[in-house]
Amino acid sequence: MVILLDIDGTLVDTNYLHVDAWARAFHTIGLVIPRAAIHRQIGKGSDQFLPLFVKEKGAAERADAGHLEEYEKLQEFGFALPGARELLEMLREAGHQLWMATSAQPQEIAQRLDKLGVSGEILAGIVSSGDVERSKPHPDIFAAACRRAGCRPEQAIVIGDTIWDMQAARSAGVRAVAVLTGGAFSRAELREAGALSVFEDCAEMVAKRFPLGL
Repeated sequence: MVILLDIDGTLVDTNYLHVDAWARAFHTIGLVIPRAAIHRQIGKGSDQFLPLFVKEKGAAERADAGHLEEYEKLQEFGFALPGARELLEMLREAGHQLWMATSAQPQEIAQRLDKLGVSGEILAGIVSSGDVERSKPHPDIFAAACRRAGCRPEQAIVIGDTIWDMQAARSAGVRAVAVLTGGAFSRAELREAGALSVFEDCAEMVAKRFPLGL
């Protein structure tokens, strides 16, 4: 099976760091956006959620650059989530093909893998927002990952933490499961968005020997 993995909020505890980095970035362009509102948008690519808050193109570009600068100050605190490394190792040992399919910027991914304590060799490949025209919740990232993996959508499964992951997977024709570690969405919201199962975290997925019983 091909496993399409989100990373922020799914494998590494970075969502709240992104929220704070965006809040600071918005403040530098004169906007005070409640962190609660930002949190609900994390998981989308910046191309999708920035227009909700910033209408002027130049200001949006400054906010985007500011977010990267602010996140660099915080990224050391993005720790691996419980069971994340073990899940990757278990899935790899079971013969599944692992693909990172994320809205994260390409330059951020190596740092996340380092936090997980794994090398890029554990992955069959990476598809990021820089590889597609539209980021989540559009299906482009998952569709591109399936093409590169040489599989049909029904032969893959997404693991994510937001309704944006679930919506993108559903639009791509890929099954999806969710973890609650992203923090923004309830079990019911994730199921309504298309999650077949919702786990507390990666550790529960390991304990239940995912994808057995799916």
